[in-house]
Amino acid sequence: MRGIISLKNKSTRTFVQILFYSFFLLSNFLYCTTLLGKEGEQDKVKQKKSSFILLPILFYTPETKIAGGLGCLYYFRTSDHKVKTRPSSIWMGLIYTQKKQFFIDFYPDLYLKKEVYHLTGNFSFRKFPDKFFGIGNNTTEDMEEHYTSQAFNLALCLQKKVRSKLYVGLQYEFEHSKIIKVENNGQLVKGEIEGSKGGTTSGMGAVINWDDRDSIIYPTRGIFCQLSANLFNQALGSDYNYNKFNLDFRQYSTLFFSHVLASQGYINIITGNPPFQKLSLLGGQNIFRGYYQGRYRDKNMIVFQTEYRMPIMWGFGLVGFVGIGDVADKMSNFKFGNFKYSIGLGIRYQISREEGTNLRLDFGFGKKSSGVYITLNEAF
Repeated sequence: MRGIISLKNKSTRTFVQILFYSFFLLSNFLYCTTLLGKEGEQDKVKQKKSSFILLPILFYTPETKIAGGLGCLYYFRTSDHKVKTRPSSIWMGLIYTQKKQFFIDFYPDLYLKKEVYHLTGNFSFRKFPDKFFGIGNNTTEDMEEHYTSQAFNLALCLQKKVRSKLYVGLQYEFEHSKIIKVENNGQLVKGEIEGSKGGTTSGMGAVINWDDRDSIIYPTRGIFCQLSANLFNQALGSDYNYNKFNLDFRQYSTLFFSHVLASQGYINIITGNPPFQKLSLLGGQNIFRGYYQGRYRDKNMIVFQTEYRMPIMWGFGLVGFVGIGDVADKMSNFKFGNFKYSIGLGIRYQISREEGTNLRLDFGFGKKSSGVYITLNEAF
């Protein structure tokens, strides 16, 4: 979906497709919902500490179109006081998309020694046909070009609790990528843009994290604040020298009748010469819905977004969201009057009452842009 105009020209067909995909997705997860419900009942009696779920995957985003595959989720608690501790999880997934993209993902998220340590990781292989619109906040639709990359990613982060709700730690990121297909008349074929021939990025850094949310999956109150800094350098095996600083601040408040107001401020600052794949990317299913991920990209990005979450009945809920944001080559070049907007509505269906896991269907709209997202869990 390249814009509101094209969406209107195909509105009937698009709406029917979305309804079909939504129904099919809910049907596929019905079995998993039953498993989770039974597990919740058994937990009260047998005090089970873990669960393994094998489930089909089906989702839709503008970046992937229809995507399907198979995943397995193992979640558990390492403490005997299971109700009071956060769940650890290990996720593995194999996904293929309508746009001939291929993912293999492995995500461990572990709370160890009664939450004294928090270990997260990301191991993935991706073959990804994608779009590139150029660099900067004034790129136009006619600059769109297609390319295909192939990449192996590894990321590890180990944090230690130093005070209640406060963690500090170290993190490492690695990616080796190849650009295996570009357009003959595009910008990337010239080889003048950093990263247009692929390469390796390798960086280490530090992270400090405050988290007093009542849930990591569906928070209804509390604050999450994470500040991180990573250094990518040839001394660490990187082909590119640059630094990345990130601030992610989120606040959740419970209002009347279990309604939740969630807000997020997100700032990404990059110095040096990163490849274009590692620039700040505006858009996607989590940050600035309604824009193709990477529709606008540059070294720096500022995004503010808020969402109103309203449960209705039988596990269904509604949300409304709005946001403003932009990218720029320098922090001094941000101009509030030029910020883009994101606005939209969404439907939720709760598949796990115990953990608060939701299926979500979001309709996002932006400046000459739109997107439909069918996936798991909240955007933030």
